[in-house]
Amino acid sequence: EKSAKKVGGWAVVFAILGMIFTAWQVSENPDGIFASVCRLSMTIVGCVLKVLLLPCKFLCGKAGGGGHHPISSAPDYREPYRGRGGMMEMA
Repeated sequence: EKSAKKVGGWAVVFAILGMIFTAWQVSENPDGIFASVCRLSMTIVGCVLKVLLLPCKFLCGKAGGGGHHPISSAPDYREPYRGRGGMMEMA
């Protein structure tokens, strides 16, 4: 039990130092290998969570009738500012 606490404590310290080092690398070199691996791992974790929570989404998510709204169905708020033919009028 004592050795388990010791190993767990060192694992927490190592994890915190690793997170700090990764954050520093991402801020200093956003196109580097650490940033790429961090983005990849976050994408994989997100994908796995979506797959694991898919049954819950089908059971609970469809009850409200909500869903995905494509951007093409959103109104174009820029239209009043475009003028005729898409050209801006100079006054």
